[in-house]
Amino acid sequence: MRRRAPRRPRVPTSACGVLLFLASALAAAQAPAPVSGSNTASTLPLPEAIELAIRAYPGTAAARARRQSAEARVAEARLMGAPDVLVGAAYTDGFPGSGSHLGLRGMLGSPFVRHYVAGVDASWDLADLLRASPTRAAARAARDSETALEASARRDVALQIIALYERTLAAADAREILLAEGDARRDQRDAVKARVDAGLTAPEELTQADAALTDLDAELMGVQSDERAARAALRQWIADDRALTTTLVLVSPGLFGETPELRASLALRRQAAALLKLRTLHAVPRVMLGASAGYANPPPGMAAGVYAVSAGIVLPVTGLFRDRARRTAEAASVEARAHELDAVTQQIAIRAAELDAAIDGLTAALPAAERATAAAAASLDAVAARATAGLIRHADVEVARAALRKAQLRESILRRQINGMRARMSVVGGERPAKE
Repeated sequence: MRRRAPRRPRVPTSACGVLLFLASALAAAQAPAPVSGSNTASTLPLPEAIELAIRAYPGTAAARARRQSAEARVAEARLMGAPDVLVGAAYTDGFPGSGSHLGLRGMLGSPFVRHYVAGVDASWDLADLLRASPTRAAARAARDSETALEASARRDVALQIIALYERTLAAADAREILLAEGDARRDQRDAVKARVDAGLTAPEELTQADAALTDLDAELMGVQSDERAARAALRQWIADDRALTTTLVLVSPGLFGETPELRASLALRRQAAALLKLRTLHAVPRVMLGASAGYANPPPGMAAGVYAVSAGIVLPVTGLFRDRARRTAEAASVEARAHELDAVTQQIAIRAAELDAAIDGLTAALPAAERATAAAAASLDAVAARATAGLIRHADVEVARAALRKAQLRESILRRQINGMRARMSVVGGERPAKE
């Protein structure tokens, strides 16, 4: 809808006129900068606002950090089953002691007096080869889950921005309708005043026109306040001052793909299965192999050492029960998270079904709203013509004008609701194309 050129206010003489003048001045002072119909104003499309909000919102940053942490665990799991290799050098003096407290082992940690040693030591638990595959599977599943939950956080931000866009644009549409009606009412008031001055109409007609204008201006200020509040909230979300003044464009932000919670739930179940498999492998004894190579300077009378090898088998009895219980608890916790995400997925499916039905219903109602607006406009033209001819009172024109405003607002709200629901549908249940 195109903006009308501002009218120069007239200073009325009646009491209601004075109230009308003050209300109009206050509305003009509180009115936001033009946000629609301006050729110079830039636009802020919904997808851009969503991306700005995602970058600025701490919740998405936390989800991204959790995903990066899970990716690091995948890199750690790739080394599962590899030998533990260290390079070291040490010198021992005084009472004989082991270098184990220095982190040394094998030949590097031999307990000699006045002994120095340097070399390489490697130890390998062959049982880790059996645990490597499920450990990597659990890490990959955890990474997939966090990746999906990051997409879920992005979707939640998108829904918040869509709601603010819908609220802002609905208030802007109402503001334009009220401004246009205000111009028409002022024209009508001027005509009534001329008839009152000519003695053709009772003074009460002018009083009624002033009261109607005052009521309209009060409604306009309420709409403007709601628009400013929505824009202020949007500014906090996206950290961009354009949210306060620029034209907002509500378009579909595009598909977010399969429901993130469903993907996360499936990944968590894979992780739980891998943890349960690891639980059974804790009963496998540890088969340890160790080797050292280097140079060890022993006490006098002993040959210098250049290598050392060792092998052993270990069954940690207490650790067996402790590790099995820990893996069982971890698997149960992961499974519980999967069930929670299943519940969220069900709620999203319900919401998508509601949106789908609501879009159908509102789209079916839109033609009737359009016909009602056209009929109200035609009725207002006929009533205004009869009022100009002096056949009916000005109050009848006000009734017809109020009916037109109600019809226009209803049609505008329907359109905004349909567009907003289509945008929501694109992020919770797939794209919903517009119907011709």
